[in-house]
Amino acid sequence: MTPRVALFVETSRAYGRGVLKGIWQHVQEHDKWSILFRPRGLEEPTPAWMAFWRGDGIIAHVTNRKTAVLLRRSAAPCVDVLGDIDECEFPFVGGDQNLIAEMASHHLIDLGLQNFAICGLRRGSRPRLDERCDSFQEHMDAAGFQCHVFQPRGGGSMGPSWASEQKQIVEWIRTLPKPVGIFACNDTRGREVLDACETAGISVPEQVAVIGVGNDDLLCELSDQRLTSIDVNPIRVGYHAAELLCRMMEGRSIPQVIRIAPRRVIERQSTDMLAVEDPNVANAVQFIRLHACDAIDVNDVVKTVGLGRRVLERRFRSMLGRSLKSEIVRVRLSRAKELLVETSLSATAIADRCGFSSPAYFMDHFHQRVGVTPIDFREANRLKQLELE
Repeated sequence: MTPRVALFVETSRAYGRGVLKGIWQHVQEHDKWSILFRPRGLEEPTPAWMAFWRGDGIIAHVTNRKTAVLLRRSAAPCVDVLGDIDECEFPFVGGDQNLIAEMASHHLIDLGLQNFAICGLRRGSRPRLDERCDSFQEHMDAAGFQCHVFQPRGGGSMGPSWASEQKQIVEWIRTLPKPVGIFACNDTRGREVLDACETAGISVPEQVAVIGVGNDDLLCELSDQRLTSIDVNPIRVGYHAAELLCRMMEGRSIPQVIRIAPRRVIERQSTDMLAVEDPNVANAVQFIRLHACDAIDVNDVVKTVGLGRRVLERRFRSMLGRSLKSEIVRVRLSRAKELLVETSLSATAIADRCGFSSPAYFMDHFHQRVGVTPIDFREANRLKQLELE
């Protein structure tokens, strides 16, 4: 008998639509479902009749306790793909907040910045976003950097109004040491930070570099200052949520939490800068980022910059904490990771495309820097090859 599955997933944002795509991909690859679904907003309440629905399974954005109670009463197994309820009884599939924060911290640090800040929401309103911000601060602490944290004020239990909070963000940004890299807990907050910078007359990205989370195309592209953001891989979230629900409907054992690694940083104008005072070092970094996969070497960088190799190496290491060669390899490996996840190219082909002198050299460096072989990395990250533990 075809399982009857209800999908209470919001469609107003790219994340929810990505989750639905992942669910549908799983359905196409496995047994068919009879799906109950209607487009909905993130804060739209779950209909009361859901408590009396007698289907076989549910995948939902569990936004509050009332929704959780209704879904529990339906008696159908349920998977949560939002994670906004502390100690929720439903199994959860969602982004790995620690890896998201780590990816954001590395991106901002690699810009050469020394000052950092976090712009989150009112504490307790979105637990997963609190976890994301806390992880970012921990990564910065480990790297030896202090983080300034925005704390909304006033408004009682509901928090301040949008206008009041936006004014607070403007005032907060004005007090930050510049240049500064700001980690916004999601793309909506990232847009608000960019708007606040415009209101305050502070240049982006020269004085404030901003990175958000979610890679919602509409939010990220909505102004002249396009927002850099992290792709949290919602399609993979949806795919695994569907896989988990299948197991639940079959009465099999399941993990309570599945954390999905983000795909990558999608760079846009809001972080298109390099906070390096030495123009020669900045030119070297720019040349490497543009041509690392063209089989360049350190001598090519030195010739382009027009500075003695020893002098350039010393300045480069002093400002970025790594050598010219290490930077070339880092950029190549970053591109290799993308190709491993997004294509079916062989390791040999990827080594060639990324500028490595040989497949063996590529594999050795990849294993040393990433900790796993290219094949193992692909198996751990490619959607179709993942298996639930």
